Amino acid sequence: MPRGDRRDKWVAYLRVSTPEQAERDLSLPAQRHAIAGYAHGHGAAIAREFVEEGHSGIDPHRPAFRRMLEDALRPGSDVAVIIVHHSSRFTRDAMEARVVKTKLRRAGVRVCSVSQDLPDDPMGKLMEGFFECIDQYESELNGLRTSAAMAEAVRQGFFPGSRPPFGFRTRAVTIREGVIRHVLEPEEGEAEVVREIYRLYVTHGGAKAVARTLNQRGLRYRTGQAWNKNVVLDVLDEEAVIGSYWWGKRRDGVARPRDEWLSIRVTPIVDAEVYALAHRLRRDRDVGSRGGRAVARPRVLSGMVFCGRCGASCQLETSGKTIDGNRYRYCYYSCRAYCRTGKEACPGVRVATEVLDDAVLAHLVEVACAPRRVGELRKLVEGRALALDDLGAAWRALVTADHEVGRAYVLHLIDRVELYDDHATVVPRRPTAEV
Repeated sequence: MPRGDRRDKWVAYLRVSTPEQAERDLSLPAQRHAIAGYAHGHGAAIAREFVEEGHSGIDPHRPAFRRMLEDALRPGSDVAVIIVHHSSRFTRDAMEARVVKTKLRRAGVRVCSVSQDLPDDPMGKLMEGFFECIDQYESELNGLRTSAAMAEAVRQGFFPGSRPPFGFRTRAVTIREGVIRHVLEPEEGEAEVVREIYRLYVTHGGAKAVARTLNQRGLRYRTGQAWNKNVVLDVLDEEAVIGSYWWGKRRDGVARPRDEWLSIRVTPIVDAEVYALAHRLRRDRDVGSRGGRAVARPRVLSGMVFCGRCGASCQLETSGKTIDGNRYRYCYYSCRAYCRTGKEACPGVRVATEVLDDAVLAHLVEVACAPRRVGELRKLVEGRALALDDLGAAWRALVTADHEVGRAYVLHLIDRVELYDDHATVVPRRPTAEV
């Protein structure tokens, strides 16, 4: 087991797959007890633990798992061993297990399992690979069984999910002793909000206008978040409001054909004619369905500009008009929170893309062509003539180039651009500067 001067601590990773397990405290105490005993038997103690409550082992974005890896892989980390109760607690994805454990091993960190105490030699690594494949196989097999059971529940008219669509709630129904199913029924408070969304959408315009009106009235979504146009459109997309909830639209994150969906009959909460009118208006308002729209090319600063007021990313906002037969197009970096939710989320900030791009790129050229760098380059070329203007032109061509090399160079120089009303702050890999 590799140990450096600093890597001498053991940390524990505990995971349960469902929130119900975590709430009932069924598995976590048993894992914690077994891990502590294993560490004690090897003359060690658990320095820190990372607890994952209600996350599947095939989810690569588990928050506690990510924090644990960041802790173990950061420079100067003191983590020598990550201990789990069973290899399936670490991950149920065999490929992810190989990749992550290889990174950890190269950093001097070993992953150990209480239930599978394997030697750190070629035979142990071979057996570890077998266990990882078995963990993934069990996960996929359980997924098939669960999907089949859920499909049968849907055929019988029961709701198999954990989160009902907005406007509805679940009610428990006892089928027989020890067997409970759930049915969908309207939740009157949310149902009235759904009906209001349809009224506003039909009479007031787009989804953003609806979101702003709801926020101004102090209404919030089920989770307490402010309404934005995407959430409004999600509510409009739900067919349960007119009596049919469709289950099985996606599998493993991939959309499935409509003829494979299964429906549950529910009590409608929106008039079918109003629903049809709203969706006809939505199709008419959808600019993406009108044809002839050019696909926007990625800009050098795409994904790197953020609102300095609220911290939200800035999206590209386009507009245009025709004057004397000529088409004038405009493009802006605009606060995403303002664009999607309105002034209630952020007063907003907006700047023309060419203005910000030119200012930031000019700043980067000055950084790249600093006198110290020019002097170093002159030494490299053994005193041969090196014109500063020519060098600046070369750097500008590289930075502003409309291809992957130019964008990669910009990403190498700066971390982000924070946009304010009267200036933009470039945040490099080192101290900030204004442009």
